[in-house]
Amino acid sequence: MKVVEIVPRQRTRLYGILVAKEEAIREKGRGTYMRVGRKARDHARWKHKAYKGSVDLRRTDDEGIAAKVRSTDPEDERKLLSSFLKFVDRYSDDRVQKITIEYQ
Repeated sequence: MKVVEIVPRQRTRLYGILVAKEEAIREKGRGTYMRVGRKARDHARWKHKAYKGSVDLRRTDDEGIAAKVRSTDPEDERKLLSSFLKFVDRYSDDRVQKITIEYQ
């Protein structure tokens, strides 16, 4: 499991931006992520179309994101992490101040 902490720049609601972007992409019938499980305000769980595993997103106190990337297959976990970081980079523009990855 890998824990990713994303700290946004000041006055940026990064969690809301990324969750809304994923939903907008999915409504158009595109994208590689899909939201699964119950819809909650401060929590989301995404699955990838091609890779086993999931990304559990939680909103932090400073409107950032704490994400747990998990998979039973180490190769899929690596690809899932890479895909998630690309998604964040693509749709957050200059809103991210810092990304920290903790390997567990």
